[in-house]
Parts: sequence; structure tokens; C-alpha cells
Amino acid sequence: MSRLKLAAAILALLLSSGYAACCAYATEPSQLSSDQAKVLESARAAAMKYTHELPDFICTQITQRAITKSLDGNLGTGISGRSSITAMANSTRFASDLIEEQLTYVGGQESYEVLTVNGKKAKGVDHMQLQGAMSEGEFGSMLVEVFDPGSQTAFNWSHATSVHGRRVWVYDFRVPKESGTSVIAKDSDKEITVATSGQVFIDPETSEVLQISEKLDLPGNFPIKVAQRNIEFAPREIAGKNYSLPIHSTVHLEDAAHYYDNKIEFKNYHRFASESTIHFGNQDSPPPDSH
Repeated sequence: MSRLKLAAAILALLLSSGYAACCAYATEPSQLSSDQAKVLESARAAAMKYTHELPDFICTQITQRAITKSLDGNLGTGISGRSSITAMANSTRFASDLIEEQLTYVGGQESYEVLTVNGKKAKGVDHMQLQGAMSEGEFGSMLVEVFDPGSQTAFNWSHATSVHGRRVWVYDFRVPKESGTSVIAKDSDKEITVATSGQVFIDPETSEVLQISEKLDLPGNFPIKVAQRNIEFAPREIAGKNYSLPIHSTVHLEDAAHYYDNKIEFKNYHRFASESTIHFGNQDSPPPDSH
């Protein structure tokens, strides 16, 4: 199961402008043509095979986080006074930080080691305990959630388009609550599992999933009001073999006081081994500017 953890008390995810068209998803299944059904089933088989064959690996995850003040809210509302996000929230309109982590994928499970925050070495910092908006499950979890037959996902045909020069077919989907995404609002100690809807972008020639966008179906009485994210995939080599792996992910959060944007980059993929040594070249990079 994929997870979104929102350490501020009341957060919501709003898709950034590049993905605004994703928000009108169909929720009822429709009849697919034979070609559309064939491509979808080929993509399902490839996705499930991917989750079983993906090797153990290490990569670098770079997360650029930004906070902007909403028009109606009060700056800093509901955020722990000891968090780095609160310190940045003293900015009038904008603040950001940069988190570098080593992501290790072993036995189908992701784990994280926080290396630096704003270019300064971090020690004993847990990925999902960082204040602000954090996520996990960008690798096998999200594909399984959408494509596993046991998820009972409903698919509709949407349209054909192109992504980075490749022809793709776009399907709307809806995953029921029973197979959905776990969402945590840390400060209120509330955790729920919710249905999701979204779009999956498939190359009909190769059956590769190139992009997944999803919106969480959150109840009105939950502290988090809206949650959405987007993941882009591309071929990356691990131990001499190409795999379709996440390269970018976007998470955008919103509450009554703020908008929270995470832009995540995955790079430096290596096969995991106990003797692996990974060197990170930008640990001494200065923190991003704040205005």
C-alpha cells in the first residue's frame, strides 16, 4: 500500500498546474474496445511482472519542498513549533527546503536514510518523521495498487496523447477504499485508508506505464481535505539491465493556511549489495534560496 504522510495538522494536496487536467476522472467503468482492453491487460501483466522482477537497488532521492501562503489562511497554523517548516513559515510568502536521501529497495520494500537537509548532514533523522509533507510507495506499491486484479480497479478509456514524444493511451481509473492509499495526518494522529482515482499513461507498443496521476477520495471530516500526486517512469539501468523506474514525482498539498509542494527526483540507480558504496556529489551544495 502506498502512503502519504502529512506532518502539518491540516493539509491537502492540490495538483500543480502541469497536471490540472487530471482532476475530472470518471468514476464508473465503461466498455473498452478490444484494442483498448488488450493494451490495458498487457500493461497489467507487465506491471505485475515488474513488481516481482525488480532487483534490490539503491538510488538517490532529492526532494525539493516549498510552502506558499494561501489567500485566506494564517501563516504557521497547525504546525509544530519545533519543526524546520515552522521556522521557514516566518517568510511572508514563500519558503523551501532540500532533502537528500538514500533510498534502498530490498525484498520489495523501500527504506530511507536522510543524508542532508539544505546541504547540511543529517543524523538520526527518519524519513517519515520529517515535518511537512512526505510520501513513500513510489516504486512497486502504487503500480500494484492500480493493477493488481485483487484491487478491483475500474478502468475507463480517456484519450490518446503523447508524452516526451511517445504515443500513449490514457485510461481513467478508480481504486476502491478496500485497496486504496493510507493517509496520515500526524499532528491529529489520524490515519485512514481511502479510495483513489486517477489516470494511467500507457505506451500501447511496449505496454510500459509512463505516468500515473492520482487523487485521493478524502472524507469531509478528515483534517486533510484533498490529496494528489503524479509519478513519471522511464528506463534506467541496474546491473546491466533496463527497468522502467520512477524518475520524477510531484506531490502538492493544501490547507486553509498554506500550499505545500514536493518535487522529487530519483537518480543514481545501483544494484544493492552489502559491499555497495554510494558517493553523493552534492552534499555540500548550498540550501535553496528563500524569498
